[in-house]
Amino acid sequence: MSVPAFEYRRRKILIPQPRSRFLLVICSNCGNTQVVFSHATFPVRCQSCGYQLVRPTGGKAEILGKVERVMA
Repeated sequence: MSVPAFEYRRRKILIPQPRSRFLLVICSNCGNTQVVFSHATFPVRCQSCGYQLVRPTGGKAEILGKVERVMA
């Protein structure tokens, strides 16, 4: 017994992946590394010197430090 064409297509639905990530950011002022969220809704400051690393924009946040790597 064969499977109808519409049944075969329905089984191949892809699962959406999130667009947000956690980032390892290096402070441009003191060199401290810190993990931040890419869609932060609150300003993130460096834990050692207080320099602002992330500025929220209503969607994807503006990263003011250097992104070392994207956490998986």
